[in-house]
Order: sequence, then C-alpha cells, then structure tokens
Amino acid sequence: MRDLLRDERGMAAIETVLTVTILVPLLFGIVAFGDAFQRWLAQDAATVQAARFAAEVGGDTPEVRMLLADSLRGSGVDPERVTVEIVPTQVGWREPLRITVVSNARLDIPFVLHATIPLRSTAVARGEVNR
Repeated sequence: MRDLLRDERGMAAIETVLTVTILVPLLFGIVAFGDAFQRWLAQDAATVQAARFAAEVGGDTPEVRMLLADSLRGSGVDPERVTVEIVPTQVGWREPLRITVVSNARLDIPFVLHATIPLRSTAVARGEVNR
C-alpha cells in the first residue's frame, strides 16, 4: 500500500512540472503580446495625431516631430528608438501626407521565444494649408 502512495506522489510531481512548463510560457506570452499590442496602439494613436497636425501646418516641421516625440514618450515609447518618415515634406490644400512610424518590441517568453518584432503605424491626412 505504501508503494502505491509513493507512486501517486511522484505522479503528482510530474503532473505539476508538466503543467508549470506549459502554463508559465503561456502566461508570459499573454503578457508579452499584450504589452506589444498596447505599444502598437499608443504608437498608432500618436501617428494619427501627428499626421493631422502635419496636415494643418503644411508638412514636416520641427513642431510635428516634437508633438510625435511627446506623444510617444507619454505612452511609454522611447522616441529615440523610433524611425519616422513623413512624405512629402510640404503639402498644399487637399494634398495627401503620409506619416510612417516604426519601432521594435521585444518578446521574451521563457522556454519558447526570444524575438524582436517590428511595430509599424501609418496615417494619411490631407493638407489644410492653401499655398
């Protein structure tokens, strides 16, 4: 009878180890992807706000880049590690203006994955300056 109890205790330990090795990466994966998704949403909102402002002032100006950097910084994204492209640099009335922002998010999931994924946001606005 004692042998059966020892076997069951060993079985419980094995089940616990297998469960932990599956659930811990799953939990860290949910947290890592949630953080990356939150960063992408914040970056996307900052990109849209910067595109609207750039359309109002007529293109790529230091004020537009400062607004974008402040918006990114406020949402936890380091503006120094972000690539910004504003095309074209000057726009007139109803001309399209495109802002693309690219940053990298690090995914660290124990036992499974250690990778960097690019987060890309693009916004298009029409110029509001009559030149």
